[in-house]
Amino acid sequence: MRYSNPPLSSIDHEAALHAERGEFARLLLIVAGIVLALLLALDRLAVWAAPRLPFAWEVEIARSTGLDTLALGMKDSQASIDAAQQQALTAELQRRLDRIAQAIELPPDIRPTAHFVDSTTINAVATLGGHVAVFAGLLRQLEYEEELDAVLAHELGHIQHRHMVRQLSRGLSAAAALGLVGIRSPTLNRWLIGDVQRLSQLAYSRQAEQEADATAAQASLRLYGHTGGLQRLFQRFQALHAKHGGDYGEWASMLQTHPHPAERLRAIPNSGAAHAALTPLRGALKLAPIPNK
Repeated sequence: MRYSNPPLSSIDHEAALHAERGEFARLLLIVAGIVLALLLALDRLAVWAAPRLPFAWEVEIARSTGLDTLALGMKDSQASIDAAQQQALTAELQRRLDRIAQAIELPPDIRPTAHFVDSTTINAVATLGGHVAVFAGLLRQLEYEEELDAVLAHELGHIQHRHMVRQLSRGLSAAAALGLVGIRSPTLNRWLIGDVQRLSQLAYSRQAEQEADATAAQASLRLYGHTGGLQRLFQRFQALHAKHGGDYGEWASMLQTHPHPAERLRAIPNSGAAHAALTPLRGALKLAPIPNK
């Protein structure tokens, strides 16, 4: 009896390769869908959980990462205020912060810390851990105590609503989600979490700014019985917007990260603002203009 091998079936290698590629693409889509769903779920969880984290944790994160010193080293070549005056300014800003914190009923475990930055930058920022930095450039532009208190109350609003830690939590949750599916990259994590400057800008979303403005209006009403200082501040911003057409020059750092001043002005209550008598800045708060060189 003679044995012969059965005939081999012809294989369409091109069709097989095409099928394998299709299967691989489907697996990639499934993995991408799982990662996206995980990212969205963790993002929502971070947004919900961040304001509920103990404030002491936020302080510790800020201390251990250096995020509490976002603007404190930003001095420039035109810095011109001596150490004694800087101490007096910091003490006065701290006194005002404490008074505003009491007016808005800030929880007792959230203790804001004032910092004065001798820089021509026109801005004020809140950083992680309850730190509020006020730049000399901004103080030189303000005329009234009520304006300054509105600025400080706005920054306290960011702290009260935990905007910075919320944004940080979102970055951390995204990094954790990617790590769970095996995507681990220090560079990617740094981009997701962000450096301190990017973190502060992302934290100041439109909703965050509205919440902080509402806090400033509440503080103005409780401290002065009117919102005249806050309205004067927004009117100042609105005039600058009209004058420069969006090119704010030295005001850019403050105005480009905030909603349109006219929109902010419309959103605040008018209570007693029309007839409010504002108090001019004086003492340590009244900074002399920088002499032309």
